[in-house]
Amino acid sequence: MTEQERNAVIAELEKQLSGDGLKDMQFLQQQAEIYENQEGGQEVADAILALAVSKMPQENQDYLHEMLYIGERRLNQVYEEAVNLSNQHETAKSLVLTAQLYQHITKHFQESDTGRFFSFRNLLESNLYYQFYHPVKNLLKTPFDFTRYLTLHGYNLTELRRTDEAVPVLQEAVRFNPVNPDPRFELAEVYKLTGGQKLLLETVRETVPVCTSAYALARCYANMGYYCVEKKDYDSAVCFYFESMIFEKHPAVPGELHHISILTGEQITPPTRKQVLAAFEKYQIQNGPSPETLHVVTELSKQAQERQNWAEAVYYLYVIYDITKDPAAKTMLERCQARLEAQNQ
Repeated sequence: MTEQERNAVIAELEKQLSGDGLKDMQFLQQQAEIYENQEGGQEVADAILALAVSKMPQENQDYLHEMLYIGERRLNQVYEEAVNLSNQHETAKSLVLTAQLYQHITKHFQESDTGRFFSFRNLLESNLYYQFYHPVKNLLKTPFDFTRYLTLHGYNLTELRRTDEAVPVLQEAVRFNPVNPDPRFELAEVYKLTGGQKLLLETVRETVPVCTSAYALARCYANMGYYCVEKKDYDSAVCFYFESMIFEKHPAVPGELHHISILTGEQITPPTRKQVLAAFEKYQIQNGPSPETLHVVTELSKQAQERQNWAEAVYYLYVIYDITKDPAAKTMLERCQARLEAQNQ
């Protein structure tokens, strides 16, 4: 989006403001979230948030600045620079910024007696949290995805082999969003490096139930393959690696299977379904998506279809098909996609 187009969006939103401070703030926050989730929409979202802040009394502006800024930069701008540095393999420089984010977040977004901050990315995640954790405190939305910010900090620490420091950071990342598998995957990598096999197994067991993608399930099973190799249970490792490839064909898995072949001196053959299920039962790992996750996403899909919100229905049905490969889900997904396309014409 060009600067001219961005300015036009802001001008149009200003026309829609009512003069009621609370209503205008809620309206602008909703609009910012819409643009934030669009490709290339972050600059528009930032401009909308800046507009929202400018409409506040000075006292409130000062408070928001303290909460949402490090120096003169918003937290998301600090994070984006940290990501760029990490992508350029400037891990030590990225760590300086992620450490600032970690200190700021833990200082300003503490749990209270009545409320707790969370960084759910969508309605599915918030519903999953209620399903699994049954909260009694008020759920307070963080202004940015702190789970993602802290996961990057934990990753930087791990890359620099400061694994003892990475663990509490990643645990804090999990706390902000217990149904996002990403920080748990980083914890698993830490336990691989440190030889914490028991903790690795516990982490996989905690991660599988909240997986909402084939990729996430595949990564969990690949981690179990690694665990079983470390325990010299090669037959089970083969079962987990083959099951992983059913969900997502990661290029590293064939190499791991070849490694097992070298260790055992035997040719690897695909396991039977009975053998696979026995391995999952042996280690008490859920095979496939959890019933709780399927229930939540199925109900959300039904509700979206009843409201004729085809975009949401398509999203939920894609999740269902991705983690189940159920032909009936694929058929329904295609129907809703057709209705969405017809609606958009």
